[in-house]
Amino acid sequence: MKRQKNNNRVIKIVVPVIICLVAALVVAGYFLFRVNNISYEGNRHYSDEEMNNYIFGTDTPNAVVYNIFGKKNKQIPFIQKYEVETIWPDKMNVTIYEKAVVGYINYMGCNMYFDKDGIVVESSSKLYSGVPQIEGLKFTSIVLGSKLDAGDDSVFSDILELTQAFEKYNLDIDKVYFDSSYNVTLYMNEVKIILGNAADITDRLYALKRMENKIANLKGTLYLSDYNGSESSVIFKKEN
Repeated sequence: MKRQKNNNRVIKIVVPVIICLVAALVVAGYFLFRVNNISYEGNRHYSDEEMNNYIFGTDTPNAVVYNIFGKKNKQIPFIQKYEVETIWPDKMNVTIYEKAVVGYINYMGCNMYFDKDGIVVESSSKLYSGVPQIEGLKFTSIVLGSKLDAGDDSVFSDILELTQAFEKYNLDIDKVYFDSSYNVTLYMNEVKIILGNAADITDRLYALKRMENKIANLKGTLYLSDYNGSESSVIFKKEN
């Protein structure tokens, strides 16, 4: 009986001590492994703060907790995947791999974003800077995850070439229109730009970049379809 009382006394002493030690370790771990520095690489659609909210939520992440419970990639619009590298004890590097979006089509009130191969990769009600709207092409169906049937698949190569040139020359194009012969018309603010066919389009877009400041606050139509390198081949018709 006396031994049992001693055992009970030991348990009453040891258990609270263990609980206190565990609690102390948890508290110490919370502060020691609290991530104070998160760097992002590869994100263009979203800011660092937006990516932070998508991946970690609004609370400051804990490195231990994340590596045990949170490593599974979350589904984020326009993001193919992301990789989180933990630099112990309190830093993380996040590498973002975005889906290669080149344009979008407005379909039944929704923006259907597609990649360079014409595959619809995202559906969203939002508009994203740097991604132009594509008009004029006829599609038999538009299904998320499926390729757009545009009749001539080479048009997607033309769209890719256009968007790459937009990025190269830092042109903010709102809309790209293809007519039935696949001639290209661009829309930039209040200016309509007639480019003509999509072959060898780089020189015409370079000319557009050089004229960008001159037409920035104007309304009218800029004709670049007959551009041959001379200023006389460029025509701008101003509208009131």
